[in-house]
Amino acid sequence: MVLEPGTNDWSAMSRIWTGTGCGKTHHHCLALNAAGEVLLSRRVANDEPELLKLLGDVLELAGESPRDLGFGHDRR
Repeated sequence: MVLEPGTNDWSAMSRIWTGTGCGKTHHHCLALNAAGEVLLSRRVANDEPELLKLLGDVLELAGESPRDLGFGHDRR
């Protein structure tokens, strides 16, 4: 969700906090909601397709569409 132009109402915005522990071969991502509940906890390989999938899943949790950002399209 996006802040409507000319308003100060962020109340409808999704509130998700994420953190990623980065390693040489694998990473771990944790996503929490405003109440501190775990929405996602995932270990992924240090691999572009897996990282893009993870990012897309986090965006979906926030109510955003990964396709709107160009994910899932051939970049060539």
